[in-house]
Amino acid sequence: MAYRQTDKVREKFELKKKEIIKAAREVFAENSYQGTSIKVLAQKAKIATGTFYLYFSNKETLINMIVDELFQELLNSIKNERAKFTDGFDKLKASMEACIKLFVREKGMAKILLVQVPSVNNAFNAKLIELENELIKLTKEDLDELKSLGRLPDDDTLVSAMAFVGSFRQVIINWLREGKPENLEAAFNTLVKYNIRGLGQ
Repeated sequence: MAYRQTDKVREKFELKKKEIIKAAREVFAENSYQGTSIKVLAQKAKIATGTFYLYFSNKETLINMIVDELFQELLNSIKNERAKFTDGFDKLKASMEACIKLFVREKGMAKILLVQVPSVNNAFNAKLIELENELIKLTKEDLDELKSLGRLPDDDTLVSAMAFVGSFRQVIINWLREGKPENLEAAFNTLVKYNIRGLGQ
């Protein structure tokens, strides 16, 4: 009986933790990361400020967990979209489109994750680099496959993959910082055409 009780307590703890994370994502999306206090986060989650510390040691621990959650969502989305296609060019488009859709849907969080926090958190920067490297790796795999089929010139696929992912990253960052392009989803087609031409097609 005691074992079941322990499981129930653990389950309740994890459920409340998820509720706090959900509330935090909403607050961070509305405000800046630096400008959001633990008190405000606790109020949004409908808990006492002291209770917050039962679940997270500080605000940084919370944002890191949110980052891991969003990055996992993004990687899962990319893999799910890619699985729908067999053609290398289609898989390339699917990878980038999955990124664009998530960032448009989570624009507030995307601004915090890609623009605000990296400037003050080195560990966070490492996670962004890890994500970008994963995208480069997937892109290189697609380019290697297309190259082996004679559908691309005999160029360095790693350099091409870095340029491909980098161009999307730059446009997304500019959209978050400056609001340009105004419509990121519409810009997606231009980006894809630009990159495909750059690959020699």
